[in-house]
Amino acid sequence: MSSKIYPQRFKGKYRTIKDITGIFLLFIYMVAPWLPYNRGFDMPNQAIMIDLPQRKAYLFNIIIWPEELYYLTLILILAAVGLFICTTLFGRIWCGYTCPHTTMVDIFTLIERLVQGDRNPRMRLDEMEMNLEKFTKKSLTHILWIAISFLFGFGWVSYFYDVRLLTRDLLNFSVTTNGLIWLVALTGTTYLFAGFLRERVCTHMCPYGRFQSGLVDENTVIVTYHSWRGEPRGKGDGLGDCIDCNRCVIACPMGIDIRDGLQMSCIGCGLCIDACDAVMEKIERPEGLIEYTSASRAKLLEEKRDNIRKVIFTPKVIFYSSVFVTASMVLIASLIMKSQFIFQIDKINSPLFTVIPDGSVRNSYRLNIINKTAIVQKNVCLSVTGIDGLLVNVQSLSRDYKEKFCFDLTPASQISSQLFLKLPRDKVDSSHYKNISFQLIGYDSHITTDSLFYINK
Repeated sequence: MSSKIYPQRFKGKYRTIKDITGIFLLFIYMVAPWLPYNRGFDMPNQAIMIDLPQRKAYLFNIIIWPEELYYLTLILILAAVGLFICTTLFGRIWCGYTCPHTTMVDIFTLIERLVQGDRNPRMRLDEMEMNLEKFTKKSLTHILWIAISFLFGFGWVSYFYDVRLLTRDLLNFSVTTNGLIWLVALTGTTYLFAGFLRERVCTHMCPYGRFQSGLVDENTVIVTYHSWRGEPRGKGDGLGDCIDCNRCVIACPMGIDIRDGLQMSCIGCGLCIDACDAVMEKIERPEGLIEYTSASRAKLLEEKRDNIRKVIFTPKVIFYSSVFVTASMVLIASLIMKSQFIFQIDKINSPLFTVIPDGSVRNSYRLNIINKTAIVQKNVCLSVTGIDGLLVNVQSLSRDYKEKFCFDLTPASQISSQLFLKLPRDKVDSSHYKNISFQLIGYDSHITTDSLFYINK
């Protein structure tokens, strides 16, 4: 007998929630890369994009630079803690409603159902010998699977490869090698995982199901079968409400029997609840033989207590929530106070100074200025204080010495250059060196860095 699972579709509240959630998340996933954001100056005009060759990430007006990788760390911490909170409260509900793999499996199963029929017709089709009908239906199913897999891979690559450029390159068969590799790899893995491995990915490959046991407690709301009400199973007087129709089993995309209790493979999708409630309605018994509830509440229901209440704010939830709120505040504050410039000046110490032909003393420095914003920084001025008459020259911008050097910075641009300071002959004294301060004054910024100017040995 084949180990393949043939889930049957039942209408119900949780099936509707699952479908709407999947459509909403897929819509965001596919549409987000197409959101335009005009930055100009040969910068990506895609609102959300990670530019790996340039080592920058763009989120509308925010640009994340390589040295700001800690933002990614904070985002991953938020995602992990958010998942812990969700699991502590509702078990593996993330897997049932929002996991990309689960969503793709739902789409692949829907294609199977539309092309091959529901559960029983699909089983009969798989058991029959190969003929024209089977070949046609199977071929159409796999063609649609590959097309959906390609769209999913295209959506993922679009966050790293300008989506409009990617579309044009696909039409012109000129996609870059890296882009092509990722498209093929994502298409292939999606086709394999969602089309063939399905529940095996959730049970054997995904680690989430294994560490959820450390997060679930007696107050966690999970899919629960009330054995005190359903047993003994069967049809007839004096038996429980469960008539052993197995609808909950054939509705389960993981192929488990929820009546056996909480299992690692259960993804908390609630489809068994829809199937069971439909049966309870037909046999005129109360719904909720299978429902979302906690172990503590289920025990009180079994004991028919009157003081049944939901416990939500357990110490574990409070701890995870505190970490989540703290990390969120740190991330938001860090983004708000994010520096607009990187301004670095390092003294070149060999030689410490040079006496040029006109008798002036010159010192050399390394200058590094980065505009970390997505806007033009106009009339940014570099000046030096600490010595009267000191003149500035930025070699990559001009050959002239000036008291104050002003220039424009294009978005996400960098100036790396040698910088010279010259002290005219009539200003030279017997000092060995003097303290100086470089000042960078620009758009809403005033940055100062200290250094030394050497005059004599």
